[in-house]
Amino acid sequence: MARFDLWVKLKVIDLVAQTAWMTLTEKLGLEGELLGLARYSFWRMEIETDDGPAALDEIDRVIRLDSAFTNQNKHLYMLRMDEGPARGDLLLDKDYPVLVENGGGRSGFAVDCLVRELDTEREEGYRSRLNARLENIQVNGLAAGEVWRILLDAGNEKEAEQKVERIVVTTSRREGLLLNPHYQRLEILSIVPI
Repeated sequence: MARFDLWVKLKVIDLVAQTAWMTLTEKLGLEGELLGLARYSFWRMEIETDDGPAALDEIDRVIRLDSAFTNQNKHLYMLRMDEGPARGDLLLDKDYPVLVENGGGRSGFAVDCLVRELDTEREEGYRSRLNARLENIQVNGLAAGEVWRILLDAGNEKEAEQKVERIVVTTSRREGLLLNPHYQRLEILSIVPI
């Protein structure tokens, strides 16, 4: 079983991320903790294959032609197989949009948070759409949602994870913003020191 991750980001200013940044820093008072913010569309596909590079080429061909995944005029993308070979023009490992310098001398972390819907109807739609277009392979499992890359001031990984949960999960009008726990769930993909 091979895993393929597709990350898609707007080429232009992301007004949703910009609005979230302003709300988090100005309305929710996180200007000292939050250092940067970016948003990506994300798909994780599991495919049974003996030829990973050929599967990568096949998926790349399909997603470039299907506007449900990417539009070459509006998006940058990266399709990666099992943390190995990649296709696309998004340099994800270098995309750390620091919007405020960390002047406190503490450690900073980038946390990638996947926000997915609780039900799988949307993900099943993407899986069916891909399988109808793929010729030599089939997607067995698919997860889809938005990834928020949150850069923040934190002393260690545990503190970074706790802060991110407070920032992401909405619990009141004054806490959390990016996830509604009534119909969405959170998955931490990575925590990287910056």
